[in-house]
Amino acid sequence: MANLKALRSLTDLGQNLRQARLSRRFSIAELAARADLSERTLIRLEKGDPGVGIGNLAAVLAALGSPEGLTNLMSPENDPVGLSRAFDAVPKRGRSFRPAKVANPGEGSDAPSATPKPERKGISF
Repeated sequence: MANLKALRSLTDLGQNLRQARLSRRFSIAELAARADLSERTLIRLEKGDPGVGIGNLAAVLAALGSPEGLTNLMSPENDPVGLSRAFDAVPKRGRSFRPAKVANPGEGSDAPSATPKPERKGISF
């Protein structure tokens, strides 16, 4: 993996997993057993090894009590770039429309209307 940002992210993730394990007072052997992984795989995950599969990460998160961690990772609600692009895609102008023609109350009678009402041409946004 040549991307330095990705490597740093994996290293940070591994440190966060280690901190979560220690704060729950799990040994490596105990968490590995709970996640149904080998101890070596858990150690590699905590070191940020990019070769560890995502399924192993999901198993560790579930064993730590945070199975939704991967689900929330890039959810649309938590994605500022995605939200920004979706907002930019919203049309800047709405469609104009013509309101339905309303019959005058004096229409149909022989009495002339006191004040003629101007015809509305529609509303544009």
